[in-house]
Amino acid sequence: MKPIAFLLLSVIASVAQAQINTTGNKAILVEDKTWIEAKALLSDTSIVVIPLGAAAKEHGPHLLLKNDFLIAEYLKERVARTESVVIYPTINYHYYPAFLEYAGSTSLRLETASNLLIDICRIISAHGPKKFYILNTGVSTLVPLRIAAEKLAKQGITMTFTDILNVAKEAEVKVKQEKAGTHADEIETSMMLYMAPQTVDMKKAAKDIPENDALGPLSPYPTSNGHYSPTGIFGDATLATREKGEIVVEAMVAGIRKEIQQLRSSKVFSTSFLTANSKFIGSFEIVQNDIIKVFEEDGKLFVQRNAERKILLKRESENSFYAGQTGRLVFFSEENEKFQRVYLNLMGKDLLCLRNN
Repeated sequence: MKPIAFLLLSVIASVAQAQINTTGNKAILVEDKTWIEAKALLSDTSIVVIPLGAAAKEHGPHLLLKNDFLIAEYLKERVARTESVVIYPTINYHYYPAFLEYAGSTSLRLETASNLLIDICRIISAHGPKKFYILNTGVSTLVPLRIAAEKLAKQGITMTFTDILNVAKEAEVKVKQEKAGTHADEIETSMMLYMAPQTVDMKKAAKDIPENDALGPLSPYPTSNGHYSPTGIFGDATLATREKGEIVVEAMVAGIRKEIQQLRSSKVFSTSFLTANSKFIGSFEIVQNDIIKVFEEDGKLFVQRNAERKILLKRESENSFYAGQTGRLVFFSEENEKFQRVYLNLMGKDLLCLRNN
């Protein structure tokens, strides 16, 4: 090759490389690569990040149906700037059973949502990666995520995920003014004012805290058995500000980065052991005076809600159980040798119970 031609090719290559690096991202977006490039990039040292956020779920009259998807995409971009990970495309359909009476909302079945995650991670792991972080933006999604993580662990695949209830809890407590709220509320609206203000219509923001203690999902209909919320808000969105959003979002980003770094340094292992029954035993409150009890008889676990019949629990994975034909229990947050939270999926309803003993 002639020197001039070689020099020209070198300049072109340098320009191309400079263009590639203009984003300043440390992460690799696998969707922007060919399969040949992906093969070279994926290995058993890769950390795979998969964002998860609903693109069709009601968020009141002031936020878009794709609100969770926007959060997932924003957090993905923040992670990409600082973490050397491989990021896969965002999952935009999953388990959101509490909002289905509102037009535009969607949800997969619990089994489908769990298996979706398992299948995706299994397929990717065949190309090398054994560590996965699900950039989770939902609450109900925690249930299928936990189930999937336990099943994957038995195959030597580690999958961790964002617990949206706790990753920025201290920051939320610091800025929160509403008396109650969990959805499209002061905190979530504040986050959107910081992340994507053009998607928020504060003129339509409202205070809507359901007064009834009925079990079940949110509902726009007063005759429903669920929490009556004509707006689809659970909380006081009128209290939202960009400043509050910045505090919460930055704490969330820091928490997620920390969890990814912890995953990187962790060891991959297969869980062949089972948690002792004693850690599950106790009483858990759904709402006031509505209690489920988990107890042991003849070496078997049972669950009983108030004075109803007891139901045998059949272990599905490490910390999740089938409750006969009626539903499932998934235990979370191990503290002081006992689990403090249990998600109860009962007759299609997704309920959070907190230990009260």
